[in-house]
Amino acid sequence: MTFVYVLVSNEKDTYYEQTMISVSSLLQHNNAAKVAIIVDQGTAATFKGKRTYHEKLGVQICTIQVPEKYNNRDRSRFLKTTMYNSIDEDFLFIDGDTLVCDVLKPAFGEDIAIGMVLDRHQKISEGSYQNFYEKRSKPLHWSPGFQDKHFNSGVIWVKKTADAQKFFEEWHNLWKETLEKYSVVFDQTALNEVNARLGGIVKEIDGTWNCQATRRSSFIKYLYNAKIMHYYASFGLTCFDLANKDVQRTILESTHEDLDAILANPKIAFSSVQDVNADPISVKVQRTAFYRAIVFMYKRMKPAYRIIDKICGLFIHK
Repeated sequence: MTFVYVLVSNEKDTYYEQTMISVSSLLQHNNAAKVAIIVDQGTAATFKGKRTYHEKLGVQICTIQVPEKYNNRDRSRFLKTTMYNSIDEDFLFIDGDTLVCDVLKPAFGEDIAIGMVLDRHQKISEGSYQNFYEKRSKPLHWSPGFQDKHFNSGVIWVKKTADAQKFFEEWHNLWKETLEKYSVVFDQTALNEVNARLGGIVKEIDGTWNCQATRRSSFIKYLYNAKIMHYYASFGLTCFDLANKDVQRTILESTHEDLDAILANPKIAFSSVQDVNADPISVKVQRTAFYRAIVFMYKRMKPAYRIIDKICGLFIHK
């Protein structure tokens, strides 16, 4: 089998660095792993100077010609939804903003053609993102998921079968159609709609294969045994130390002490202050516009925030 990454990057972002860090962590625990990185023609043209780190890792680079009309974001989606065609055997796709923490030996069963972990490790009805899923899917008359499940596309197990091929064909066609007709770029939303259309071809795999270390996620119960940590580098708010772009860039330098410390023990590489919500009500409140307004006032209108806080303190004991 092959471990697969998709990379669209230039010198202005850190996607190349993120992917090199992830692949390095993969090879650290799986030194004989077969790794393929699928890139577009624009990314391949940037492989010079420091951006040749992948040569040290001995990975296979698969360059795919993507229509020039697409920007980098859409090029990445193009490659991700068509990656089935570039790999000749079963494969495990891994997002670039990840760290591999263990030996990876996928054994999900012959009946699983496509395997993924639930988004944020929660069923739709259990978590705080139901409105978010519906906000993206309803205008397109799509389903937010199938049988109360919305899957995260950060790690995808793919078995080379006719069913898997059909899944990728429909995913790519739906993504492309909605991008061109409606300028919608939600590839994960399209993925879950295709899963619903195909009657649930995507099967749930254990959360340790995509431990999503992000806010309002139930990742803590999977952290201890996590095989792959997904730290959401593109998010503005994150609790994981490696989301720091300055730390990511050091992978291409001769020394990188902070990065080495994270790689040595990634499961403790979190910011010093963590707020773990122990009750589902707090999680739901954090998804409201009222909560976002409070955060906005704290950042931009502190005098108004302090007044409201004092008024609340008269009625509610801390």
